[in-house]
Amino acid sequence: MTLAERGREGAVWFTLAALPLSTAALELGCAVLLVLALIDGRAWRFLELPWASAGLVVLGVGALGALASGGLSAGLGWGWALAPLVGLAALPNAPEWVERRCRVGLAAAAVASVMALSQRVAGLDPRGTQSHHLTLAYALVPPFAVAVARRNWTLAGLLGLGVLASGSDAAPVAVVVAALVAAGAGAFWSFAGGAVATLAGLAWLAGASELGQRAVLWTGGLLLAPGHAGAGGYRVASAPAYDALQPGFWFPNHAHDSYIQVAATLGAAGWIALLALVTVIWRFGARGAVAGLAGVLVGGLTQDTLGDLEVARAAFVWVAVLGVSLPAISGTRWHPDGQASP
Repeated sequence: MTLAERGREGAVWFTLAALPLSTAALELGCAVLLVLALIDGRAWRFLELPWASAGLVVLGVGALGALASGGLSAGLGWGWALAPLVGLAALPNAPEWVERRCRVGLAAAAVASVMALSQRVAGLDPRGTQSHHLTLAYALVPPFAVAVARRNWTLAGLLGLGVLASGSDAAPVAVVVAALVAAGAGAFWSFAGGAVATLAGLAWLAGASELGQRAVLWTGGLLLAPGHAGAGGYRVASAPAYDALQPGFWFPNHAHDSYIQVAATLGAAGWIALLALVTVIWRFGARGAVAGLAGVLVGGLTQDTLGDLEVARAAFVWVAVLGVSLPAISGTRWHPDGQASP
């Protein structure tokens, strides 16, 4: 490898190591990867990737949605979550390099999982180094799916325990869905089954106060005109709707449902853009990447997982690592389980 290639590979490893451990380092790693990709002539060939057009549509819809509320940073965040798909497209994707990247990323995820388990035992907030325990839970779902797809059962068990240690009531369903898809089950039907299990579990197990809170959160979000809030404007737009349903009601500034959040902030355009992106990833992506994304999307029924940049990047980084390049770019052919061959 040339010095420049070694530098790019080092940036990939740095990003993967930071992914579950340090938000600031992750931001730096993604930025470096994107800059290195854009100054490399091969980077422009990412436009040939099957999901490039859908990704650009998502970026465009998010940026335009920001104009409605002045939430420029929130709008650009939609595109920033997709940066790994561009940043990794120009890099060598020979099987040995994919293997090394996976090892680095999985090792970092294992460290985060051990931290969460240790914090749980010590009676602390089990969130690793993340800002919230739910962020850690769903950020661990993609590497868990990769471990299952690679049949590394010991590591998969450790990462699964890390998700459970977070204390999320819904994350276990996401883990099951990810495991099913990674093991070869159909992504759509696994997602559908996970959706039913998540909503049924909420209806049967949640207390009256939590159900009432969810009713206000989701109903208020659905009362907003599609796209009315604009990217970044959900809190201001939703406050009157919440207050009309339950005077004095207040909750953190998202709908606690990715799909309602997308509808309220970006409208039909956002739904169509995301559906196109997910469809092409499910059609062309490696099994481990598809499985991780399916788990994150199931989690989106009760949390705004797509609006959590750490979670979104965890999904798209692993999509990129496991097979972002076409054979014409990488010289490799990808099998459904995420393994590559010449």
